[in-house]
Amino acid sequence: MKNEPIVIRSNKSSNDLLSCFGSKVKETRLTGFLAYLISLDIKVLNDYFNINYPIQEIIVEKKLETQRCDIIIKTIKNNIIIEGKINNTNTEEQIRRQYQEFKKTYTGKIDLISLTRNTISIKSNVISSKSWEGLYSQLKTTKYANQKQKILSEEFMNHLENTGLITKNEKQVYARDVNKEPYLSLFLKTHIYSCKYNENIHKCSYFAPYFGSKISCISPGVDEGLSYIARIYNHLQITNLEDLKLAILNHIKFKKLKNYNRDIEEKFKLLCEDPGMQTREAFTLLLLDKPRKIFNPSIKKSNLLEGRGWLNKQYYEFDEIFEAANL
Repeated sequence: MKNEPIVIRSNKSSNDLLSCFGSKVKETRLTGFLAYLISLDIKVLNDYFNINYPIQEIIVEKKLETQRCDIIIKTIKNNIIIEGKINNTNTEEQIRRQYQEFKKTYTGKIDLISLTRNTISIKSNVISSKSWEGLYSQLKTTKYANQKQKILSEEFMNHLENTGLITKNEKQVYARDVNKEPYLSLFLKTHIYSCKYNENIHKCSYFAPYFGSKISCISPGVDEGLSYIARIYNHLQITNLEDLKLAILNHIKFKKLKNYNRDIEEKFKLLCEDPGMQTREAFTLLLLDKPRKIFNPSIKKSNLLEGRGWLNKQYYEFDEIFEAANL
């Protein structure tokens, strides 16, 4: 296949069709393109969004009294409202208002769908939670009926990758300072790490904590430095502590870490008391495989970066870490 010329927009290269219309991820652009994909009658999209009847009309950015619906799908038997977000904002209240205003002009069955970065916990049983990553997975594994479906779906998936809406492992290791509880125990025993949201984390395959001098003093057997590495098997964007607790408990169950279930309440309470967790900003939860101690002696900060203080360089290739360990 011949090389494609690179399109530059706002000093950034556009590597997919949607990026040519703007380098930053935009909800209206994503939902508009998704609406067109749905119109192509791609079976996995119909299944994913529970479109069980022939489509009569698809409306994008429908204005109601006070609300605007991202996508409305009208079929011969029901209507489906899809509200899309590029983060994990809880859309429950917004979708409820859309429903109340929309049903004033439509008396049939109305299905409601929340589309966010990850599936989120929604108290209402009439709203279905879907995710961009789940949508990507469906498109990635299907067989398409024609080339138009295939090509446009691939462009859509490329945009999800390039904008960080789904995990694309371009980096190898994400490293952070860990110098207090409960972060040490949660990493070693529960195999998780949480931090302020940063979309670049989604490009990493492994997490490596740098244990500080404070934690090494209060935790016998834990040396100062970088010694452990754990594979990241999932990244979750979390917006509230209730979802955080549920995600951690599901992870413990999935990984069969039953021995650590007994003190999770205490550790979770300490985590919630951390000032960094009190903000309204989104944060990332890294779900990890079993941490493994790779480097003994531990790698010191002076070998990882110039100067002292916090680990201001957080993304590494394995070659860089091996070089810092003099291997």
